[in-house]
Amino acid sequence: MVAASRKHDLENAVVRLHQGLAALRAAAAAVTVPVTPEMARGVQSTENAWRAMEAEFPFLSAREVGDLLGSTSGNVSSFATDRRRAGTLLGIKRRNAYLYPAFQFNVELRAVRPVVPRLLRMANRLDVPSADLAQWLCAPTGQLDDRRPVDLLDEEDVVVQAAENHYGVQW
Repeated sequence: MVAASRKHDLENAVVRLHQGLAALRAAAAAVTVPVTPEMARGVQSTENAWRAMEAEFPFLSAREVGDLLGSTSGNVSSFATDRRRAGTLLGIKRRNAYLYPAFQFNVELRAVRPVVPRLLRMANRLDVPSADLAQWLCAPTGQLDDRRPVDLLDEEDVVVQAAENHYGVQW
């Protein structure tokens, strides 16, 4: 029984691999300029980082955010959208929808961590896209002795200063 299940899983993996390769071929064919191997690797590296982030910190839908934060609005999804637009909630556009990384919430308090709006104000001032900020938060940085900002979100001033140092440098 276990062997049959593993065989089935392997067959499904092979089918998904072929589907993925077909999708990549179609996407590459749709690009009207040459794509270097370095560019292709960069795109895949970024996608891998998104997937790793989502595996560690699930991405919540707007409805899930409204429920988590106790929205009493008739349209629970608009609650997250309004907060994202107001710069108090980090939203990332993925798969044609805005999703909200779970690391920004204190689930016990049913609240957005106070550092998030501060980081978003800094990002807005320095023209840093939210997606770039989210990626930075989940990667080790020399600004924090190779620790990840996401692991220090309760140390607001430390994380905000590291972000300022990272993004505010003028060359």
